[in-house]
Amino acid sequence: MIAALSVAGALPIVALAPLAGHVVDHVPAKTLLASLCAAEALVCVGIGFWHSDVLTITLMALLTCGVAFSLPGYSALAPAVSGEENVAVGQSTIQSVQGVALAAGPVVGGLLVGAVGTSVPLYVDAVSFALAGLGTLFLRTDRRPSELATGLEKPERDLGAGVRLIFSDPLMRPVVVLVTVIFSGVGALNVVEVFFITRTLHASAFLYGLAGASFGGGSVVGALVSTRLKQGPLGLMRMSFASIAVISVMLGSVGLVYQVIYIFPLMAASGVAAGVVNVAATTLFAVRTPEALRGRVYAAIGAMFTSAEIGSMVLGGVLLTVFAPRTIYLLSGLVCTVAVGVIGPLELRRSRRSITEPSAIQGD
Repeated sequence: MIAALSVAGALPIVALAPLAGHVVDHVPAKTLLASLCAAEALVCVGIGFWHSDVLTITLMALLTCGVAFSLPGYSALAPAVSGEENVAVGQSTIQSVQGVALAAGPVVGGLLVGAVGTSVPLYVDAVSFALAGLGTLFLRTDRRPSELATGLEKPERDLGAGVRLIFSDPLMRPVVVLVTVIFSGVGALNVVEVFFITRTLHASAFLYGLAGASFGGGSVVGALVSTRLKQGPLGLMRMSFASIAVISVMLGSVGLVYQVIYIFPLMAASGVAAGVVNVAATTLFAVRTPEALRGRVYAAIGAMFTSAEIGSMVLGGVLLTVFAPRTIYLLSGLVCTVAVGVIGPLELRRSRRSITEPSAIQGD
């Protein structure tokens, strides 16, 4: 059941990415997103009301279908709301709020389930979706297809334009590749982490939760620190690479720990770096993507990251059957560090030769 729910909660984001990006770039944002939020609210009510396993999995898949459209939709709308000159500040605010929500959500959900059962938290989710949709309608800024200057051939029929742009852009391509690598490493370690902390280090479940909270808290700090980000595209690329290197080294260093107390600063430091790379990378994607293609680009990126996360979780389970948790930490950290150490400098040199930096964000 858990495996089926995991697939239902991820597969539509990958499968629907081309269509989702196309729709986001061709339907007014406020209309689309408010409608999606209303549908998602109804689905949450359905999940809370019906308790059949088959219906729950079906409704979860339907909910994720809506998320497959709403994630690139909000990502594409954000630069329009913040203004092109304030993309970094807007992304910093979004990432910090998301970090707080991701840290608080499981805690609040767990408390509600323990107090009132599983249905009420789902009704609370429904209310949150409804409020998000209502808030979207009150935004003063909209993203309308008729107002997008494309400069592209046949953009209305080009579902794969986002993928092609990502892999043809000398700055976005390496950042997407390296973030996908780090997503894969972190995804595998998410499976291993509970075994490493509770069995290898013989720590309590509370300390396991505290380690996760350290990473989450660090990511919020990293996003807030990035509020004053004033980098050009190459600077954002360098910042992304440096942050990925820090994450790789910190997570690999966890494999050297023999007392659980030393995990917390390592997790917090990797969380700060994760917060910085989230802001730097999303800002870079916004700056390097024409407005008319942002929905397709964000949908494609989301599909790649989700695919990496799903695959790495399976890989983490397989690795646990062969290696000890400590060894998997060391191997993951080493692979990610080597990847950024090799790809980073090479791609930075190529990028300097192949582009002249635009001034979308204040100088490099």
